[in-house]
Amino acid sequence: MDLAQFDLVEAAEKGIVVELIHPVSKELLEDEDGKPVTIKVLGKDSRKWQQVAKRVLARAAAKYRGKDTPVGETEKGLREILAECTLSWTNIEYNDSPLKCNKENALMLYEKRGWIAEQVMEHASDRSYLEK
Repeated sequence: MDLAQFDLVEAAEKGIVVELIHPVSKELLEDEDGKPVTIKVLGKDSRKWQQVAKRVLARAAAKYRGKDTPVGETEKGLREILAECTLSWTNIEYNDSPLKCNKENALMLYEKRGWIAEQVMEHASDRSYLEK
């Protein structure tokens, strides 16, 4: 088997479109026109993801030298990675206004609505989504 055919970096660089699911009812979230609410994010094998993850881990290692990193700090780092690796989104509003897709708004969304960060992280971390 030629393992060179498994270029996960290239696939992850294309991004993964995550259709958000209601956190309780498990129904697909849609706007008033029936269009899905989506977030496109780089996969965890992308160069940018790896670069940001190294930076976040190095910062935590320096801050908590010789100690365990608190869970809250780890979660904060993961949200930072997601925010920097978020490429675009569709049909997202916050407080009844369209929300522009940028790093700051992505971080705010992932911090205030942890269930969104969980769904996006699940897809970005699961290589089986790279084929879709």
